[in-house]
Amino acid sequence: MEHPLNGKWKITAKSPLGDMNMEATMNVNDDCSTFSGSVYDLGSKKTYPLEDGVVKGNSITYTIVMKFGLIPMKFHLEGTFNQDDWTCEGIAKAMKMECSYSGHKVVDEA
Repeated sequence: MEHPLNGKWKITAKSPLGDMNMEATMNVNDDCSTFSGSVYDLGSKKTYPLEDGVVKGNSITYTIVMKFGLIPMKFHLEGTFNQDDWTCEGIAKAMKMECSYSGHKVVDEA
């Protein structure tokens, strides 16, 4: 059975720099407790790999290193996903910056 986190998610982060629209691709590993993937920033057209992805039930944590100009910022993200309505939400923190994110899974209709 495929893990409900697997697949593409459309996400909007509400940051002090403005809204950031992204597409995340998540792939839960065979151990069902870790995952990998990437985030594509629609504004900058850059893809960032996910690091240290951990899934416990419907809670996830992971890290992304994003560059703003020449400055790399390491974001630690914590959130949840809901497989009943295919939504997600959480918080991203980098240094003193904190922003919220929310989104939904792109579900293929058969």
